[in-house]
Amino acid sequence: MLNDHRDLYNSALQERRDAYQMGGVSIRYGDQSAQLTDIRADDADQARWSFSSQQATLRRLDRSFAGFFRRARAGGKPGYPRVSVKREGERWYVLLSCDGVPARPLPPTGRAVGVDLGVVSLATLSDGRQVGNPRFLARAAGQLAAAQRDLARKKPRSRRRRKAAARLAAGHRKVRRQRLDLAHTTALTLIRDHDLVVVEALNIAGMTRRARAVPDPEDPGRYLPNGQSAKTGLNRSILDAGWGVFLTVLGAKAESAGRTVVEVDARHTSQRCAACGHVAPGNRVTQAGFRCTACGHTAHADVNAAVNILGAGLARQADAQAA
Repeated sequence: MLNDHRDLYNSALQERRDAYQMGGVSIRYGDQSAQLTDIRADDADQARWSFSSQQATLRRLDRSFAGFFRRARAGGKPGYPRVSVKREGERWYVLLSCDGVPARPLPPTGRAVGVDLGVVSLATLSDGRQVGNPRFLARAAGQLAAAQRDLARKKPRSRRRRKAAARLAAGHRKVRRQRLDLAHTTALTLIRDHDLVVVEALNIAGMTRRARAVPDPEDPGRYLPNGQSAKTGLNRSILDAGWGVFLTVLGAKAESAGRTVVEVDARHTSQRCAACGHVAPGNRVTQAGFRCTACGHTAHADVNAAVNILGAGLARQADAQAA
């Protein structure tokens, strides 16, 4: 049933898109609802289901377009209508977006915290606590590689290949669920314990982009080493840590709980001394060690960075209140 309704939604979406692109014509709900009788007469699969449920699917598409045009006129991010029912392997997922859901503010705590995201630890807090990074993808790499090899040995379009593909997909789904569960657990703890959570404004897509190729000026057609091998490992570690997932979950939980999440500039947070403010690349002596070359202050490097992040967030909040 879900598959047939998805087909109906997609077909109606495509009809609207084609009509507008080819003739500048806007199709409305009434136009598409009137076609249901003919669709049901010609398609036995669609005829199996309730007429009113199919009308509801078309109304949902109509509301999506109405919201799209409303946001476009207001100068916001339009968000073109798309499918909100999906299938992964043998599982179906319905994605619900709710408007007007009342927030449930948590009681104030009077506390604020800075959060430094990393690959050794998922998060290091300005109070010294650390949230470990279980590296779910790395831990499952052996099993996933074996499942991939098993899939490659199966005959194309065979029943055994479909089963092997399902096993591989299930392995990746498990990794995603583990990463999402850690993000929810960590974010919930931060939101419950703090009124203000300060994080770095990270361009994760840019950080995990492939290194730019460097042509060899002395040998056209060949390229100089660009560090891509090392960057590939770092990219994999960043994605395995799930920074993007964590930040998305953190923002959603903060909004629901009436908490504030502030993003600050990530530049120099790992090189600035939290005690005296001196900035120098030499302050970061090792991955975990920080020693200020100006005042001699020593700390765990990630904790020092988290303290800087918190300070920047508090300053930003103070400026906003003063304005």
